[in-house]
Amino acid sequence: MNLQRARYLVAVAEHSSFTRAAAALHVAQSALSQQIKVLEREVGVTLIDRNGPRIGLTDAGVVAVREARFLLVAADRALMRIQAAASGSATLRFAHTRSWAGGAIADTLDAFRTRFPDVAIDEHRGFTKRNLELVREGVVDIAVVRPPVDEPDMTIEVMDREQLLLAVPANHPFTTMDRIRPEQLVDEPVVFWPRSNGPGMYDCIVEQMWPDTAPRVVRSEADDEQVLHAVGAGVGIAPMPAGRANTFRVPGVHLCQLDGPPKYLTVGIAYRPDNPNAALRDYLNLI
Repeated sequence: MNLQRARYLVAVAEHSSFTRAAAALHVAQSALSQQIKVLEREVGVTLIDRNGPRIGLTDAGVVAVREARFLLVAADRALMRIQAAASGSATLRFAHTRSWAGGAIADTLDAFRTRFPDVAIDEHRGFTKRNLELVREGVVDIAVVRPPVDEPDMTIEVMDREQLLLAVPANHPFTTMDRIRPEQLVDEPVVFWPRSNGPGMYDCIVEQMWPDTAPRVVRSEADDEQVLHAVGAGVGIAPMPAGRANTFRVPGVHLCQLDGPPKYLTVGIAYRPDNPNAALRDYLNLI
């Protein structure tokens, strides 16, 4: 897949139209259509579903567009790295997750900065789902994520873990108890963040805290900080990673221990093994 055909394929996918894609690319529609057909012959499968009123992508086309985007970003990034090498500089693009800001991963970044002071670290921050998209598209070299994660094209390495606690309003009866049993949570109103932010982490929390039923979610908030503010306002209880609870320390929130053995959430890093960035290899060798 050459770069020109990769750009053509992405444009067709984004516009869902050969006509609009050709106009955006400033090429003749016939030439665009011909190049897509050449690409399909090269890969040996149909990428564009031309049936129906609007064109779409086949299953192979979805993968091809994803890889084409990565190829285009990688090409632009390669040019930047070549130019950076000429000037003696390098960059590691690193995406943090909103639910984790310390621990072993922060320690490795500090160690990396010390050992490789000439490497710039371009930092992003997002939820697990978005971070995986950034890695998949080649926008970042490495991302912090919350396992379990199902990404066969990436390497996922668990780096650390933190205890899972229960955040409750300061006037809640749970504040007088040493341990909270799962059956006591069944009818409680719950404040949570959207499962789409991190499906693996969300399901892991539910399995540990509501093993026999689904939580009765009464409000969905964007992130842990907003969840804690809702708990402090008396909206409901909430599962909460210990690190986030201790970082924000929202007034009106009491943290409870769960009954039984301590419950944990893991945190890890995700990267594409085919990423050639030397700075990424240096980071992986360090950890």
